Amino acid sequence: MTDLDLIWRKYASEIPELLITRPDFRFDPHYYKEHISAQTDDPSELARHYEEHGRPSGHSPNLYAQTVSRSRVVDEVLSDLVIDTELEEAMEAGQPGAHELAFELIHLGKPVDAAVSDFSIDSYLQMHADIVKAGVDPLVHYLCYGWGEGRRTLRDIRKGQYSGQLAYRPERPTCLIAVHECSRTGAPIVGRDLAREAAKTHNVIISALRDGPLLDDFRETSCQVLISSSLYQDFDLFPGEVLKKIDFAIVNSAVAWNYIPFLVAREIPFVGYLHEYTEYLHPAFHFNLFPMFADLLVFSSEHVRDGWRGRMTDVNFDPDRDSTIIPQRPFFVGAVSAEMKAEAKARLSDLIGRDLSTSRIVCGAGQPHWRKGTDIFAMTAQICRPRDKDTVFIWIGHSVVPDELTFGTYIAYHFKETGMGGPTSNMVFIPAGPAYHDVLTAADVMFMSSRLDPLPNVVFDALEYGCRIVQFDGASGFGDEIYRRSDKFITVEYGNPEAAATAILALPPKDTSEATPEKTDFHLFDTIRTSLEARLKAQKYFVRGASQIDVPIMYTPTPDFDQARIREREKMMRYGRRRVWRDLDEVEHEIATSDNWMHSRMRLAPYATVEPETLPPFALHIHAYYTDDLAEDIKSFAIYRQARRIVVTTDSEEKGEAIRKIMKAEGLVPEILLVSNTGRDILPFMNLFQPGGAADRDELWCHLHQKKSIGSTDGGDLWRRFLMRVLLGDADTVSNAITTLAQDGVGLVAPFDPHFVGWNESRHLLPKFAGRLPGPMPDNPLLFPVGNMFWVRRQVVEAMNELFGADYPWPDEPIANDGSEYHLIERLWPAMATHLELDQVFVHKLDEQRI
Repeated sequence: MTDLDLIWRKYASEIPELLITRPDFRFDPHYYKEHISAQTDDPSELARHYEEHGRPSGHSPNLYAQTVSRSRVVDEVLSDLVIDTELEEAMEAGQPGAHELAFELIHLGKPVDAAVSDFSIDSYLQMHADIVKAGVDPLVHYLCYGWGEGRRTLRDIRKGQYSGQLAYRPERPTCLIAVHECSRTGAPIVGRDLAREAAKTHNVIISALRDGPLLDDFRETSCQVLISSSLYQDFDLFPGEVLKKIDFAIVNSAVAWNYIPFLVAREIPFVGYLHEYTEYLHPAFHFNLFPMFADLLVFSSEHVRDGWRGRMTDVNFDPDRDSTIIPQRPFFVGAVSAEMKAEAKARLSDLIGRDLSTSRIVCGAGQPHWRKGTDIFAMTAQICRPRDKDTVFIWIGHSVVPDELTFGTYIAYHFKETGMGGPTSNMVFIPAGPAYHDVLTAADVMFMSSRLDPLPNVVFDALEYGCRIVQFDGASGFGDEIYRRSDKFITVEYGNPEAAATAILALPPKDTSEATPEKTDFHLFDTIRTSLEARLKAQKYFVRGASQIDVPIMYTPTPDFDQARIREREKMMRYGRRRVWRDLDEVEHEIATSDNWMHSRMRLAPYATVEPETLPPFALHIHAYYTDDLAEDIKSFAIYRQARRIVVTTDSEEKGEAIRKIMKAEGLVPEILLVSNTGRDILPFMNLFQPGGAADRDELWCHLHQKKSIGSTDGGDLWRRFLMRVLLGDADTVSNAITTLAQDGVGLVAPFDPHFVGWNESRHLLPKFAGRLPGPMPDNPLLFPVGNMFWVRRQVVEAMNELFGADYPWPDEPIANDGSEYHLIERLWPAMATHLELDQVFVHKLDEQRI
C-alpha cells in the first residue's frame, strides 16, 4: 500500500512552513476556518474543533470533501490528471484517501500542481479569462465543469513537449535553439543544421512556435523539443532535467521573436541569427526586440544588416560592436561531370516529355510567391522564347494553389495564359521532391528572380553543382562583395526581366569536370558560439536594480512582472541601448550633450497645477472623427470651460450635431468645421492655419483628438488618459502646460513620454525634406509629442505648413501604422520650434500611469 502521508510531505515541503500549519492533507485548517467563520488561526484549535463539533455536524474537513459531494466525476477527472507514478498506482488500486490527496496537492498551486499532475492553476487562469473574471476556484471549476466543457489545461501545453533521441549529459553545456516552425524551408533548415553540429558538444533543446515535417529531424538531434508559442508562460510547466539550466540560446529567425521575453527574464544570453529584411517585418515593435535585447546579432549578409540599420539606430544599438556577419553556408563552387549532366538531362527529359539533351537549362526554385519573383521568372522565359527556343526554364518548388488569392490565383492564370508546360512553351513547373538534384545537375544557370530574398539556400546548392547565378541588383545578400567579385554571379538591374534574359542568353553552358572540388570545413554553430562568447567576455559595464522610470516593454505593469521589468531594463542599459528612459537625469544629460541643432532648445519641466485666473487667452482644437468619449472628456477636464474658443473638426453634419448637443449640455458652444477624412487628426489642425483658415489670430492653441472606444485597448485608453491629464489637468484643476507655453520664448509644450521613440519608419522620409531644414537631422529625435497632442504657438504650425507647402500630395486613408508624413510631422514639431528660435518644454508626471 502506498504511503500517502509520505507523498504529502514530499510535495508540501516545497511550500515554506506549510507542514507546520498543515501536517495532514486530510484536514485543511485554513479552509475549515473560512467554512465555519472561526475566530482563531491556531491549526491545533481548529483541528480539535473539527473533531469535536465539525465532523459530527457534517462539515467538510477540506475543499476536496466539499467538491466531491457536488459532482460524481471529480475522482474520475483527478485520476485522468495525475502523473505522479506512486499516486497513480494508489488511485488505480482504489486506496482510500488517494483521490483526496491528489486534489489537495493540486490545489496547493505552483510548483506542486504541475509536478504532480497535468493541471496548473496559473495556466488555467491564463487560458480562460472568464474564470478570472468570475472569481471561481480554478481547480473546482475544471473538475466540476471545465472537463466536461473540453477546456484546455496544462496537458494541452505538454502535448507540445517531445523527447529527443539524445540523452541529457550533465557535464555538457546546454544550448536552446529556437526556430519559428518545423517546416522544410530556409530558416528551420538552418536551425536543423545548427542543432546537428551543436549536438556533438552540447545538450540541445529545440523550441518552435509550430510543429511540422521537420519535427522528427529535430528530435534526432536534441534532448528535448518544445512546441510553444508562449514559452515565457509555459516553460516551467515542462518537466525535464535538461531544462533546468540553459547556458545560452540561438534565436534563428526574426519571426521567432516570441522567445525573447523568456530569455531576458531568465537572464539567458542569446544570439539573434537574422535572415529577414525589415521591409516585410511588421509590426516593427516585435522584431525590434532583437536590437533591444540580443547580446549579439548575427546577420547572414551585409545587405540584410544594412536593412536593419535604421531600426538599430532607433534603439541606440551599436552595429559595429554588437553584430557580425556569418552566412549560413560557405561560398563554395563545385562541379558535375559531363556524364552526370547528360544523365540528369535524360531523366528530366523523361519526366517532362521533352528532349533536353541540347538545351540550355535555366532553373529557379522555391515556394511560388511575389517575394520569390516567380512571375518575373515566367516573364523572363517569355522574353527568351522567340530568341532561343532551346533555352528551357524549369521552376521547382511547392505546387501553385489556384484558390490562394494573394498570389496563387494570379500566377496560375499567368501560367495558363502563357501556355506554361505546353508543347510550344519553354517553361516547366516541377513539384518539389526527388527531381531537385537532377534539375541542379542539368542546369547551366540559376535565375534568382527574387524581389527580396536574404541568402536562399537553393543558391548555395546551385553553386555546389557548378551553376552560374543571374540575380537582380539589391535583391539579396548575394549582392555582398564576396559574391559579386566572383564570375559565377551576374548581376543585372533590379526587377528588369529584359536585362535578365539578355544576361542568361549570353552565358555559355556550365563547365563540367571529372574532379569534384573539396569543401573546406565550416562549423556554423561553433562560429556563432565563439562570437557570442567573445562578445560576453568583452562586456565590462553592467547595470543592476530598478530605475526611476518603471515602464514595461515586453511585460505588464503588474507586481507579478516587477522582476522581469527590471531584467529588461538592465539588459538594455548594459549595452547602452534604449527604448525606455532610465530617469529624468538621463534625459537632461542627453539633451545637454547633443550637438544637433534640433535639440538645442529642448528642456523638461515638472507637472503642476495653476489657478484659472492666471491663464492666458487660448483656443482648443479637437479633431473628433470619433465622438464616443467626447462627453466624458468635457466633464473630466475643467480647462474646457476656460477656453476662449473650442474649434472641433469632424467629417459629417450628423457628427457635428451630436458634438453641439454634447457641449451644449455642459454650457459650451463649439465652432464645428466639416473636413474630409484625410490626414488623420493633424492635417485638419494644420489647415486651420492656412491663409484664410479658422485659426484667425489666436496665438496659443491646444491640439487634441478623440479615439474610438469600442474595440480600443486598455493600453490605448491609458495612454490617452495620460496625455490628457498632463496637458489639461483634471475636473478640478488646470495643468501648468498652458502657462508654460505662455512664457516668453516657448513655442511647444507636450507631455514627456517615458518611452524613447526614434524616427522608426519615418526615417526614410527625412532625405526628402533635408534641404528645407536648418541642418542635418539627428540619429534620434530624443523628445517629441508622442501621440500628437500638445500645446503650440501659431507660428510653429505655420512653419510646419511652410515646410510641406500648399500643394503637398498628402497620402489618403487608409495609411500604414507608421512611416507616413503624418508620423513624420509628429516628430518634427520640435524642429519647427527650434527653427523659429523657440523652446520646447516636455512636462513630466511620472506618477501618472502611461501603460
